[in-house]
Amino acid sequence: MAEPAVPFLPTPYEEFGFGPLFTALDLVEHHGWSVERVRAELRRSRGPFRGRGAPVHPVHLAWTAHALERYVTARTREQAAAEKSGLPPTAAVEHPWTWRTRRTDVPDSRGARQYEHTLWGRMYASADGTVRDLWLPSLGRAKSSRPDAELGAVAQVMAYGTPAPRRRARDEPPAEAGDAIRPPDLVRVFDVGCADGSVEPLLGVAPRFGESPVEARKRFEGDAVPAFLAATTATGTRPGESCVDCKAIAGCTDLGRAPSLWGGRPPAVARKRRSVSVWDLRLHAQCPAQYHLVRRLHLNDLSTENEGARRGRAVDSWLDARHGERPVRGCRDRAAPHPDALRSGTGLDDASAREAAGMLAEHRLLCPLNGLDADERVLVQHRVTAYVPELDVVVLAVPDLVYTHRGRWIWRETKTSALPLWEREPLLRRYPQLALGVLLFHAGALGGDPRRSWVELEHLREGHGESRLERVDPGRTEIVEEARDVIAGLAQPLLDDTTYEPRTGRHCHGCQARTWCRPGTAYVTDHPLPHGADVPSRADDPEPGVPPQSRGGVPVHD
Repeated sequence: MAEPAVPFLPTPYEEFGFGPLFTALDLVEHHGWSVERVRAELRRSRGPFRGRGAPVHPVHLAWTAHALERYVTARTREQAAAEKSGLPPTAAVEHPWTWRTRRTDVPDSRGARQYEHTLWGRMYASADGTVRDLWLPSLGRAKSSRPDAELGAVAQVMAYGTPAPRRRARDEPPAEAGDAIRPPDLVRVFDVGCADGSVEPLLGVAPRFGESPVEARKRFEGDAVPAFLAATTATGTRPGESCVDCKAIAGCTDLGRAPSLWGGRPPAVARKRRSVSVWDLRLHAQCPAQYHLVRRLHLNDLSTENEGARRGRAVDSWLDARHGERPVRGCRDRAAPHPDALRSGTGLDDASAREAAGMLAEHRLLCPLNGLDADERVLVQHRVTAYVPELDVVVLAVPDLVYTHRGRWIWRETKTSALPLWEREPLLRRYPQLALGVLLFHAGALGGDPRRSWVELEHLREGHGESRLERVDPGRTEIVEEARDVIAGLAQPLLDDTTYEPRTGRHCHGCQARTWCRPGTAYVTDHPLPHGADVPSRADDPEPGVPPQSRGGVPVHD
């Protein structure tokens, strides 16, 4: 049973990426503003956009102006194509469609007497009611597909829903379900990419979908109903990112508690619950604005990763597939993949494919599954979740591999690199995911005795004998204290931050939000990379051994 609602806690900045965009589209589609007038309003805005919600980060406002122009252009282009095919034009609807089941006198097993289905996205309809369109925005490119259950539910609401004002969650719905004034002949769903204006039709284009709403009903009953029943009747728990918004967290026994995990202090200003991962910590250490824009808002300018990062992903993917096979089998007796196979399967260039193959050949002798008994547990990309109650923070970690060996748990991280480990930098500071693993072991997040467990780093390089395996003992007091110092030094600035100011540096070249960031763009213009140099990895430290607080120079204000 859900617990009582907690008091509303504001956020320093808007954390719903599409929020300002939808406000901007309302001005264009419902109030007759021109796109240029809205863009000018966005440029003038300081704080909340049009007085709604939380303040909007300046880079988020710039992204909104970019996305608005591409969205409107994409819809104008689609409407012209629809007109050529003989379809009537569609215009934004004032009230979204809502489909409610008939209310019954007897509640079901969940205590409900009626269900209400609504849509998210931008909704449009023709003047004669024969065509209904739904446009679903994506932050990067348009998605070419969505789950069948989602499309089935969408089609049902579009075909049978009634225009109805949005109501607050605790408001009582009308007693009657209400029927659509006239079911449309055609329902269409499009996905639109806000970064590039790409459009992908998901329903209703070729062939025409739903000459009558009968097809929508079939799709709903066949694809959506089973998923809906599973979602409404399931009782299990799965700790993870969703714990951040859970109202029943205080009574949940499946989410492990880790009080004083790194000895952090609550921020001076009360904030709603947050999650923290090593990726969060590293992004914030590089640039607080990047953390807010990329991690919280998921902005994406579609820039490509550097070859080193793509090579690392190819190696990880190959290892995950082999380590996930059952029965468990070590890699010592496997042949390393040929560079041609890696190149064709991943799109790596020739040099990166050769390097990846060399790293995988090095892994064969370091594979933790070599000689492992068949009854040992092997978990690939296993999610580890813990709750720090005094900070109201959910800690998330996904080690590359967690496995057991003779009663002990072992946490392994695998890293690929063109350079050897730098001996002058402590291992836990170079790779804070190892420090977090130590703390989670010490807190009992994986069970077992931390004195009989360890954390491993497999550092893969091309070339015979160039790779290394390093072990860290989470049972040693001095190791635990070092790990706490590392994580506290990264986490406390993040938890205290309320401004998310840009901090420019070499990492700006690889930032996915840099297109809309004036300080980042200026830095890249003034500091071009040397010819042939790799763009810095987005989640890696740009310079080994340089303290996080000194990377990239002083903060630059917009």
